[in-house]
Amino acid sequence: MIIGCTGNYRKEEFYAILQKVYSMLKDENVEFLISSDLEKNTEFEIPNEYIIMEFSQLVEKCDVLFAIGGDGTILSTVRRLEQNMKPIMGIHIGGLGFLSECTEKNLKESINSILNNEYLISQRMLLEVQVSPPNDAIQTLWALNDIVIDHGPSARLLKAEVQVSNHYLNTFEGDGVIFSTPTGSTAYSLSAGGPIIYPSMDSITVTPICPHSLSARPIVLRSTETITMSFPEPYDGISLAVDGQIKVLIDDQTQIKITKAKHSAQIISLPGNGYFKTLRTKMGWSGNVR
Repeated sequence: MIIGCTGNYRKEEFYAILQKVYSMLKDENVEFLISSDLEKNTEFEIPNEYIIMEFSQLVEKCDVLFAIGGDGTILSTVRRLEQNMKPIMGIHIGGLGFLSECTEKNLKESINSILNNEYLISQRMLLEVQVSPPNDAIQTLWALNDIVIDHGPSARLLKAEVQVSNHYLNTFEGDGVIFSTPTGSTAYSLSAGGPIIYPSMDSITVTPICPHSLSARPIVLRSTETITMSFPEPYDGISLAVDGQIKVLIDDQTQIKITKAKHSAQIISLPGNGYFKTLRTKMGWSGNVR
């Protein structure tokens, strides 16, 4: 087995965990490839024994990819993989994450599970968004969590007309609209009043952000639907954000199309863990909710 590794090299804790992972895999005679992103930190002296490789080459060679950081590290890693997906095990810096079941406390057990093939792969759907400006090339982006269209730097009310497979849904008036995957249902959408969706399901949730009308509520759609968005009134500086990490400023003439992506993310689930256990922990449920 060949294991690749990337992560949030900007965090100081990253390096101690990286060294622990390296030592454990060295003891097991496992080939361990580390992304050259590490070289961006000029203050860190890379040990001579580390095998450093460009991320694209690393992905081609590895069987499993470790992502050291938070859930945001997994989100960015999935986008970097694009359609060349590999199973990802998140190693969370700090506490437990929704996507990262491995922490520093259970690091050895988690790595042993990987080496013994004692893990499951959860297929997580992605959203594909095509951004079509009136006089420019179409830009295609992918999201594991969500796509958010909002009013950007302006404080004005945004009117956004949403069509679902050529059927008019609604013109949402408010701060914007969130389009989320089941994985992203526990992120921004949840804060805006959206439902929690089991992550292995295929669906798209449309959640209005601070709608002007109290009757505007989230709706869960089939993943096979094609969603388009347009803007019926002049508006400058509309913001389109992908997973809260990539932001594109658009205008009211831009056409937006959102569909289920043809590829999916492969997130590793470890023995003894599970979505409901993570959900209870992150949501602070005691098991006796009243």
